[in-house]
Amino acid sequence: MRSRRVVPVALALVLGLSIWEWISVASSRWLPGIVEVAVAAVGILDSETLMADLGATIRRVLTVWLATVVVGVAIGVAAGFWWWLRALLRPVLAVALAIPDLVYIIMVVLILGTAESSGLISLVLAIAPLVINVSMNAVLERDIRLDEMSRTYRLNKFDYARSVLWWQIRPALHAATVTAFAFSWKLMVLLEAVTTSTGVGARIMEEFRYLRPAEMIAYALVFTVLMKFAEVAVVDRLFSDRVPGSAAQPRRLQDA
Repeated sequence: MRSRRVVPVALALVLGLSIWEWISVASSRWLPGIVEVAVAAVGILDSETLMADLGATIRRVLTVWLATVVVGVAIGVAAGFWWWLRALLRPVLAVALAIPDLVYIIMVVLILGTAESSGLISLVLAIAPLVINVSMNAVLERDIRLDEMSRTYRLNKFDYARSVLWWQIRPALHAATVTAFAFSWKLMVLLEAVTTSTGVGARIMEEFRYLRPAEMIAYALVFTVLMKFAEVAVVDRLFSDRVPGSAAQPRRLQDA
């Protein structure tokens, strides 16, 4: 069973690297080759500023992600139960989900200034509508018969939320949480590239300005691998326990 998973991944990796190297040769090394990027990655890992940049970016990513999940789930679950809040939010969500993420960054920075908090607020505003929408719809799609059963057995609100509601909305919250994390770190790189002088995004922009594409790609690859590891090792484990006999839960809402 494990070999069935490893072989397709290995083939995809070999194919991707082969295409990369072919494009590099065909473009007369305009795109850095695999060896050049690997050498640049080794130099970055040995850099004295790498840990400081990673620390700054990870701190910002966690701040945005936690704020987005807490605020989004709270508002979304409340809207799922209260019709008046749902009626108020639906037109707002329709507009918010259609606005490009970069517009949030530009507008908030213009209004609140270039402080770090302004950028973090802009990302929360950009990602939270997705979490709110998923949470609200998950509550609306719950089995009403279980609500009637909980009233029959006179469950208090805490027991109802823990034993009845949670297991119904959990798959949707899993997908929303993973997707919010993916958007958080990807948009954070963009935010740092255009608004700050510290962090991984700022380093990528610096390498771009000095026309060092190998280092730019190496920074992006190192950070991407780290974030994917964090997603599997930390974020997914928040929802690792499953109800016996339940179906496999979705990994994400979309390829972010």
